[in-house]
Amino acid sequence: MKAANIIEILDNLAPRYLIDKWDNTGFQIGDPEMKVEKILIALDLDRRVFKRALDINAQMIITHHPIIFYPLKSINKLSYKESLIYDIIKEDIVVYNAHTNLDMADGGVNDTLAKILGLKNTRSLKSIYEENPYELANKGKIFGYGRIGEIEEIYLDEYLEIIKEKLAINHLIVYGNRDKKVKNIALCGGSGSSFIKEAFSNEVDLYITGDIKYHDAQYGDELGLTIVDAGHFHTEKGILPIIKEYLEKNIENIEIEIYGESSPPYTIV
Repeated sequence: MKAANIIEILDNLAPRYLIDKWDNTGFQIGDPEMKVEKILIALDLDRRVFKRALDINAQMIITHHPIIFYPLKSINKLSYKESLIYDIIKEDIVVYNAHTNLDMADGGVNDTLAKILGLKNTRSLKSIYEENPYELANKGKIFGYGRIGEIEEIYLDEYLEIIKEKLAINHLIVYGNRDKKVKNIALCGGSGSSFIKEAFSNEVDLYITGDIKYHDAQYGDELGLTIVDAGHFHTEKGILPIIKEYLEKNIENIEIEIYGESSPPYTIV
């Protein structure tokens, strides 16, 4: 199958009208006419992912985070990213990303995280309709970042163990009061510090996200909001098998592999 046909299928999973105005994502590198027989799926595209694509002879790499975000002034071998892009082009590999559109899409990053963590009756944490009414008019749904939902009421410390089990991680960072029960939960896969105010305004018992900085935690504590930082990678990695399953349902005779490691690799010691 041609890369262009696969991209069209992926655009149905993560519609382009959901790409936020500040984002840069989609078909970024390569020949749309390239015949694709093997695909590598990853959260990011770094030198390790590129090497794995070469090892398995993948003609296409699909990621969540875009490798080209800010405008490039050159493509040469003098810096890491430009050198990587140079080598990707040299090896004739197609690169496609689905970023904010996959965050907000039905069945995307946040719906997947909410399902993994057992949330019911979910809705968007932060609607983007006001920012993009011309794009979202007549789509019949309210799209947005993050999710709010409910679980059976449980002591927070018990739910923290469920989070660790479901996300297959050993440690969480918890900011704020732990001596409580939780039922109404907000979450945002990846970096969700900018939605602390929305989580508080919706009177949730707990906000789960990643990349919480010191002053973000301070702000949440001042509001009385308990926040769990489960990590950027771990709150988004669940989407990778979803992409694989979606492609396998819509494409025949193509091998698909998931690169399931964090970039950069890290260890808690």
